[in-house]
Amino acid sequence: MNTITDFLDLEDSNVIITELKTVGKTKEILVETPAEIHFCPICNCKMYSRGIKTRHINHPILRDGYQVIIVLKQRRWRCTNSACNYEANESFKFVDKNKRNSNATDFLIINELKDLSNTVSSVAEKFFMSDTAVIETFYKYVKMERLPLSEIISVDEVHLELDEHCKYALVIQDFFTGDPIDLVKSRRSDITLPYFTSIPKEERYAVKYLVSDMYNPYLNYVNQYFLNAVAVVDSFHVIQHLNRYIDSYIKQLTKRYRKRDKDNYLKKHPDCDDFSVIPMSEEVYILKKYKWLVLKNQDSIEYYSDFHIDKRLNALMNTYDYEYRLFRIDPKLKDFRDLKEKYIRFNSRNAGNPMQARLELDELIHIYLKSEHEIFNKFANTLIRNYEYILNSFVMVEKHGPGKLYDSRLSNGPIESLNRKIKDLRRLGRGYRNFEHFRTRFLFSTRKNNTINGKEK
Repeated sequence: MNTITDFLDLEDSNVIITELKTVGKTKEILVETPAEIHFCPICNCKMYSRGIKTRHINHPILRDGYQVIIVLKQRRWRCTNSACNYEANESFKFVDKNKRNSNATDFLIINELKDLSNTVSSVAEKFFMSDTAVIETFYKYVKMERLPLSEIISVDEVHLELDEHCKYALVIQDFFTGDPIDLVKSRRSDITLPYFTSIPKEERYAVKYLVSDMYNPYLNYVNQYFLNAVAVVDSFHVIQHLNRYIDSYIKQLTKRYRKRDKDNYLKKHPDCDDFSVIPMSEEVYILKKYKWLVLKNQDSIEYYSDFHIDKRLNALMNTYDYEYRLFRIDPKLKDFRDLKEKYIRFNSRNAGNPMQARLELDELIHIYLKSEHEIFNKFANTLIRNYEYILNSFVMVEKHGPGKLYDSRLSNGPIESLNRKIKDLRRLGRGYRNFEHFRTRFLFSTRKNNTINGKEK
């Protein structure tokens, strides 16, 4: 019995277990305290017991699918001094007055909600509680304030669409720690203006770099709110911008071949009304399945020379063969790939050397402006519009890693992982409607150090 008492971790050293029984999937443990003399805290006279009240306390200490119920025998005491008549119920450390769950339950719930994959409903089911009770417990202990701004902050939007006023939320991240500073309900100026202006100027003016994509309102934040900072356009988003141009061209090319296939099929089968039966041509197959040979960084592609049978093409193929057939469909695709790779290699080669990057970027802009391909003419103009912001991304700063210091390029890469967690939370939650609840769950789950009632967890 002593071992069981220790296992239950009831905090009260004088409790004893008088009976154990299992009913279905419920384990009931009868608990009481030994009879002892009690004295009135008011007049110091002896007290007598008026009887025992039975309380059923949910104590979710097990993880084997069983519910643990502590059947608590609680004495009610009255002072023998008729002039005093003080009354009190026996108290226990492991459960508060008028509560049906032990105090351990609260912290087990908080711990479960630290995991983004756990929903309120799943936690409520696990601890035999209602959804409302779980939410109330969570907010009893957890309150997420905005973290202080650091010298380098990253901003990005994430698609939430929780309601008409919350379509794209704004994520603000500490570049050094990776912690989310805050999640703002919307990126719209009517929300961000009062939000940022409410932050003390001293804190805002201490920011040195603001890292973002090429969204103009973000770039303008430095002139509006962070007057001592410079804007940095993340290199990933520049390359992503170029790849969107190329991908759009490939999609249009695929549509043209699909239309050709449809027209040719209808000439032979004019009565066809089910277009799903139209066979996929080699061109459409290659463009759909192997466009990554153009879009992916060439240095990241593993070229396999070993052959395998492609049943769709009825041929022995390797990576070089697929690339050859892709470029044979439209020779422009090879030009696109080669011109894109110029920027990829320029971007990798000059990390930490913004002066050299400036010289090479001028050369690239000249090459792209003179290109016969409209895609790269447009991309050159994008580079010109964001010229200084892009060059700022080649700056390296010192960061603290696990037990060491290291140089890191200014980048929005870390914030992309936060965005994925936000999307996971939204998907797993199956329909959040309350932004503040969503924000609190996200910040609590993703910050490295949080506080619960002022105590670090």
